Amino acid sequence: MATEIRLPDAGEGIEDVTVSRWRVAVGDAVNAGDVILEVATDKVDTEIQAPTSGVLLKINFRDGEIAPVSAVMGYIGEAGESVDEAAPATAAPADKSTAGEPATESATTESGITESAITESKATESAGVKASPVAKRVAAEKGVDLAGVAGTGPGGQITKHDVLAATEAAPGAVGTALPGELADETSLPVRRAAAEHNINLREIAGDRPLSTLTVYDVLSAAASRAAGKTVRVEPAFASSAAAVAAPAQPAAPPPPASTVAPAAPKPAAAPAPAPAQLKSGEELVRLSRMRTAVARNTAQSLFSAPHVTTMWDVDMSAVLQHRAAHKKEFAAAGVNLTITAYFIEAIVAGLKAVPAANATWTDEGVVIKRYYNIGMATALPMDQYGIGGLIVPVIKNAGDLNLMGIARAVNDLADRARKNELKQEDLADGTFTLSNYGTSGSRFQTPIIVQPQVGILGVGAVEKRAAVVSNGHPLEPNLGDYLTFKPMTTLGFSYDHRVLDGATADAFCAAVKKHLEGYVV
Repeated sequence: MATEIRLPDAGEGIEDVTVSRWRVAVGDAVNAGDVILEVATDKVDTEIQAPTSGVLLKINFRDGEIAPVSAVMGYIGEAGESVDEAAPATAAPADKSTAGEPATESATTESGITESAITESKATESAGVKASPVAKRVAAEKGVDLAGVAGTGPGGQITKHDVLAATEAAPGAVGTALPGELADETSLPVRRAAAEHNINLREIAGDRPLSTLTVYDVLSAAASRAAGKTVRVEPAFASSAAAVAAPAQPAAPPPPASTVAPAAPKPAAAPAPAPAQLKSGEELVRLSRMRTAVARNTAQSLFSAPHVTTMWDVDMSAVLQHRAAHKKEFAAAGVNLTITAYFIEAIVAGLKAVPAANATWTDEGVVIKRYYNIGMATALPMDQYGIGGLIVPVIKNAGDLNLMGIARAVNDLADRARKNELKQEDLADGTFTLSNYGTSGSRFQTPIIVQPQVGILGVGAVEKRAAVVSNGHPLEPNLGDYLTFKPMTTLGFSYDHRVLDGATADAFCAAVKKHLEGYVV
């Protein structure tokens, strides 16, 4: 019997992956443990190993396609062995805790699911229709009545594939099963946009080659349909004289609700406008998965948690002297003693002094965490346009480590980040984050909190600044005052005002400052 190739646990919040490349082809012999597939999530690239030895019999998702995390990526078996085509490619393994019950498709509900989708799901349950959670969501989003869909799953359960099949079979349907059919003729962004907006690419292309379609064409068609107008496609960056339009159609009632995704139920929710046609000297740069994730996460954080930022100046003399005295000692143990390690150790001291800074906000109360998983916000190299990425590897249980252990963990994560060898677990379960933007020369920023944490500490560049040393009253003038130059840095602590107030936030910063200025050689 053929063995399924499945993805490892991708971590909380990861719903799909992009197939980067298959290292083997159908018919190739593989050994158990061989790396046969590379996939990418929003943050990391992952190598998938062969679960057993044999021959690669089938590939379900080709290079560049997007697959759910619960998908069966392919099959390995004996040469000439057939694969059961009836088995759905995205069926998740049955949960051991529900032995004896029909298996259902497993998927995390998308954060962007509409209220109408939730209402539809509840209505389906009350009507007694048996459907998987994914099938309910897809049906709600595409306006498909599950009562009229025949289920092919266990016990007659309706699966996502049944819903999509019903959508494609309906009159005037705008099928979404495009990745496999059109993968060689259209780009991945175009296919994704078409699937998202339920657009038939062959229909809007007309006499044009499919390869000439752009995301702009898909969005324009979706906007026209939402406005009740004839779907019309014009090639981007071309004059109106060269525009290609779909044949004019006589006025007709809108397609049945079972074939076209309904408009948002709330009048205020207007369809997204089509992007403006680019002008001379402008260029559209496609967003990477990572850039899209950064945009989504930062916007969600900024508009869900009330951010406040407090600034503190810190004298780094003690840290630099301690580092100079112990750098060779650490190097002999194979560890590069960086200033980042000092900041992380100081953060742990601050979190122990103010436990509320190491917490998560909930409507029921504040969840205080007694373990310290410190993330390091790390900028990735920029492309030719100056667009980069951001990744946050996490030092687990930093409170249990001394300075040597923290420095070693910093070295390990930084090295694997440069080599693109981080795993999903390296990015998960952070309780607080450090953003050391001072490495790029910045003196001060207002960092955005990594949800669901309640604080992030930004560290500016260490630089010599003039400072007054007083041998008398700190504020009143006296003959003992003198001016000197010290290596200083500015901390920028952004915190969630629902959990921390100015006094508690400053108490955290005071503890961090005390720790950094208290090192003894």
